[in-house]
Amino acid sequence: MKTDIYEISKGISLRFIETDKFKTNVLSVYFCIPLSRENVTRAALIPRVLKRGSRKYPTMAQLSRRAEELYGASIGADILKEGDELLIRASAQFVSDKFITESIIKDITELLHEFVLCPITKDGAFDKNYVEQEKENARNFIKGLINDKKEYAQVRCNEIMFESDPYGNFSYGYIEDLDLIDEKNLYEFYKEIVGTADVNIFASGSFDKGAVKTEIERTFGKSLSPRNPKRTATKLAKFEENIKVKSVTEEITASQSKLCMGFNCGIEPVSDECYAVAVFSCIYGGSPFSKLFNNVREKLSLAYYVFSAFNRQKSFMKISAGIEAAKFQDAYDEIFVQLDMMKSGDFSDDEIVSAKKYLKTQIGSIKDSLVATEDFYMTRAMMSVEESPDEFLEKINKVSREEIIAVANKMQLDTVYFLKGVSGDEI
Repeated sequence: MKTDIYEISKGISLRFIETDKFKTNVLSVYFCIPLSRENVTRAALIPRVLKRGSRKYPTMAQLSRRAEELYGASIGADILKEGDELLIRASAQFVSDKFITESIIKDITELLHEFVLCPITKDGAFDKNYVEQEKENARNFIKGLINDKKEYAQVRCNEIMFESDPYGNFSYGYIEDLDLIDEKNLYEFYKEIVGTADVNIFASGSFDKGAVKTEIERTFGKSLSPRNPKRTATKLAKFEENIKVKSVTEEITASQSKLCMGFNCGIEPVSDECYAVAVFSCIYGGSPFSKLFNNVREKLSLAYYVFSAFNRQKSFMKISAGIEAAKFQDAYDEIFVQLDMMKSGDFSDDEIVSAKKYLKTQIGSIKDSLVATEDFYMTRAMMSVEESPDEFLEKINKVSREEIIAVANKMQLDTVYFLKGVSGDEI
């Protein structure tokens, strides 16, 4: 899988991910802005409003119909949280030219440009009805988070662990902030993003690179002025001397409780230690054969599910478990028994081999999806790391037992969030 990077103009880059593996291509535009309470709710609304229509295609139906005319293409937008930054992403997925009798890259690029940079406006503002409707949709979505107890517990754990940190903000925003937004100030915010944000454009798949570059320069290159984007350096979750663990319990009507634990790691995203953490987490709780799964869930029946995950950009580990309220202490204690085993090196060479094979399979699944592949490269672009999936695996294969033990000993408990289920039939 070959990658190339071109500067369209200052602050605007075009990245190619070349592969003949798929029948479809993906063209995406990412706007990167700082993550903050002030920004997050407004930023989350922008993809929603853009999807309502553009000047040339003023309804969702017309926008979808135009995409469908281009051999069944699709177009969409969403919001992503990467470290202490937000990404507003707009993408078009379309068939590769080699499977049709004509080239549609010009039409696709124009449609994506129209979608991203030509929203419906009136009197220097977004369409009022669209904004109000999407505010209501956002309000319902945020309220609905509580219905997914597992996700809700993880969001709350984030908020508590990073309460004075940008990363603590929920990426879809806050209900109380929606009332401060109207069609005028949201449009001003949109213009600010379009005019000043760091821009990454990805072209992924099989295509004529020269033609793509020409069309990107003709559309986005002419519409987006050069800029000096201010990137936000992500603050890592580092070891704290004399740390006071944040412990919060909230009750909810449900038969199953959720335990979420956050650990500081303090490992630089560009460090080789990150690969050791990936293997550590896989053995500890990030795989179907992990210590947490085999002991907390299978052997002792202390959890319905339990897993660990490492966030490389922010450098923290999260453990999530579904448990019975009465088994909280036993589950909590066993999680640490297994962590202490990792710290002391009480794991086999076979477990290391299995973890590396599992990670190879996981990376292989990324390579089976253009969208997942693009996510892989975009995440690394955010960290200023140029690394392919194969290069990632090469470093994984070099991880030693000593390195796994070393990173295990860097895990420091910071936050315990317990969503305690009380007398109810919900799960």
